[in-house]
Amino acid sequence: MNKWSGILLSFLFIAFSGVYAQRIIHFAGVDWQVKDGGPWGPGPNYWSGSTNSVWIDDSGRLHLKIRKENGRWYCAEVNTTAYTSYGEHRFWVEGMIDRMDKNIVLGLFVYASDTQEIDVEYSKWGVEGKTDVGSFTVQPYTTPGNQHSFESPLDSAQTTHFFDWQPGYVSFGSMQGHYYGAPPSPNYYIEQWVYSGSDIPNESDNLRTHLNLWLLNGQAPQDLTVTEVIINDVVQPLSTSVLDEGKTDPSLKGFDLKQNYPNPFNPSTTIEYEVENQGRVHLAVFNNLGQKIQDLVNCKQKRGRHQVSFKANGLPAGIYFYRIQTDNKQLVRKMVYVP
Repeated sequence: MNKWSGILLSFLFIAFSGVYAQRIIHFAGVDWQVKDGGPWGPGPNYWSGSTNSVWIDDSGRLHLKIRKENGRWYCAEVNTTAYTSYGEHRFWVEGMIDRMDKNIVLGLFVYASDTQEIDVEYSKWGVEGKTDVGSFTVQPYTTPGNQHSFESPLDSAQTTHFFDWQPGYVSFGSMQGHYYGAPPSPNYYIEQWVYSGSDIPNESDNLRTHLNLWLLNGQAPQDLTVTEVIINDVVQPLSTSVLDEGKTDPSLKGFDLKQNYPNPFNPSTTIEYEVENQGRVHLAVFNNLGQKIQDLVNCKQKRGRHQVSFKANGLPAGIYFYRIQTDNKQLVRKMVYVP
């Protein structure tokens, strides 16, 4: 290497060191890159890799904070270093995200480009008093039918948000409380939505999982009540150990509720379950408002494995839940009906 080549390489390293020297953190079982520099999108905004903006506390929770330093506002974002894949992406959030300033946006998403992206977002989008602050989106959002907005008045700071990304559909959900699986009752759901349009990204598009807290059009917030959001956990195909719910709980030994098959289904599906003792079994289907649609089983049964069919003829498309109950135990799962 001659002198000039060395000088050129040094210059290139310095010029792009903001890209290559970004901080790496380990959270929720995987490595994440902390965004630093700018002005870059979304926004555009300036992004801080400082531990004052992005940090993991002693309990292992990830903090994202918008803050002002030397007269400039800095936003916070992390993304996985590895590509993600088809499957469920679930986010445990802590913060009153329905009450953020009109210019603050929380994003929980997978991304390869502006047209290869799946989002759960909370924001007033610059409109003071806006109540439908939650949104589920498959980009581009400008395509009719690609975005679903919803009201989300929260009664506590803990919420869970997810999307199940599959080749033929994306199933979204937000719920009050923190759950690795279905909540105790469908009433805990804030909103659900199923997208089956033509803009679902392919797994081969190399999407990464992102978490960010940013400012709309780079505009400064006026209400500083909520400028920090905590991510307690992220469950995704990159890190799935916690999804094996119930399998390590001795109290559930011999009692199980399988995922229905096929899922999504049209018009019928099969549900398998196992009971540990002879006794009364109640298996019912509910809509996303918690209203019972149908009793599938409500009688005494012998211990062991059983199966039953459910037909959704005449029901609207969407997410439904099925719950099994015995004398002292219950399990709930979701299923997707696509007419």
